Amino acid sequence: MFVSVFNAEPWNDEWTKETAQIRIENMMKTNTFIGKALYAGNDLKGLIWGQKKQHYNGMHFHIEEFCVKTPEQNKGFGSALLKALEGALSEIGVSNIYLITSKGDKTEGYYCKRGFVSSENMVLMTKHSFCETKKV
Repeated sequence: MFVSVFNAEPWNDEWTKETAQIRIENMMKTNTFIGKALYAGNDLKGLIWGQKKQHYNGMHFHIEEFCVKTPEQNKGFGSALLKALEGALSEIGVSNIYLITSKGDKTEGYYCKRGFVSSENMVLMTKHSFCETKKV
């Protein structure tokens, strides 16, 4: 499910089963991992997970992955997952949830409709291709 959702619009990533498995295993092996999955019978409908992180002003949570099967989107499964996660985080005293997502109505707009706002004091910065391959 992870590969098919994130390799489609609007993300258009290039996950393989192997790279997705490594990412999922890396995250789940930490002691700060918290995640929720939504099933209907044996059918996985969606998942949400990330890491809790201590900050100077309390415990924060970084949503690292959140997806719902493409044919199941717009049926309330994502909202149910987000609500379940928020409930679990509230129980352990998490004071802030943050995430990084693509710009656009389907991504950024989804979170805005659920009470998230763009940060006024933080910016996402990236640096690509900083590691050159050297031939010996």
